[in-house]
Amino acid sequence: MPDDKPIRRDEVISVLTLIFLFISVVGGREIGNYYASYQEMTRLKVLFEVSEEELSRYLIEIINGEETSLEIGLIISPQRADNPAGIVTETPDYIRRYMVGLTVSPVVVTQPSASDVELEMYIEDRNVHNTLYTYPKQKISYIRFTDRFLELDINNIGEFSEIVKEASTNHGGEIAVTFKGRVQVHLLFLDTWLPYTVTRYPVIKAPHLVYVESGWRSYTSDLLDRININESGYILVDFKNPTRIHSLRENITCSIFRDDGLIMNITKNVQVPPGLNGQYIFPFTFTEPGEYNYRITRGDRYLSESSEILTVR
Repeated sequence: MPDDKPIRRDEVISVLTLIFLFISVVGGREIGNYYASYQEMTRLKVLFEVSEEELSRYLIEIINGEETSLEIGLIISPQRADNPAGIVTETPDYIRRYMVGLTVSPVVVTQPSASDVELEMYIEDRNVHNTLYTYPKQKISYIRFTDRFLELDINNIGEFSEIVKEASTNHGGEIAVTFKGRVQVHLLFLDTWLPYTVTRYPVIKAPHLVYVESGWRSYTSDLLDRININESGYILVDFKNPTRIHSLRENITCSIFRDDGLIMNITKNVQVPPGLNGQYIFPFTFTEPGEYNYRITRGDRYLSESSEILTVR
């Protein structure tokens, strides 16, 4: 019977090298996959679900002293999704890697999960609510919604109502409501916080243009206090839109009076973009001498009670 050949040193080294290369390839692939999964987790998007209509209802009921609550929804989605529909119509990268892994290699894809939610609420940059909502870990799915429902409950209703009323007064009925916070997400033994910020501008009363000032003007833009018969000029009226995102359009009437009563009404449809001032002119030509003044009205409400006197000679 022939003697067994001894295993040579170079053969052992070759086998160990192959084993080392195999472990390195598989291990490196797993590490790369884990790193890619973590990077994707840090880029997840938080969609904040609350409408201006619901916020308006909630704020109005609060300041009216009614018992009410507001439910807020959070949806955790891939970075490409701009709306909830995108969550169920787009395939995320880690699902693609999982399909590749099933066909060419035994790569196991780790699915991230989400748990707690921090929420801060601001009215015009004033913090009115701050809390932590605790949830158990839940896998983040891309074929259905991964959502959280937060019920807003304000403790100091009196102070909250005063802040809302003050903001409404300053901005014509429109209020800036900002929600800030973080969602905690996990991947194996690592975790991170996904920040989110969203601002809504609900309206709690009908916004109106603000009358700023007005005056008699000539067509050379000079201020007038006297003018000749049959000479033309105009009344320049400056309006302000106190809101931040709502364009306002209103019918404004300029009523011109002489010593013996009303001479004419000029009505214009005035539109001013949000946060800006707009100037409108009301032209005139007087054919009789006398002292004239005007009033600016919106419906049955006076915006300017009386003007400077214009003397026509």
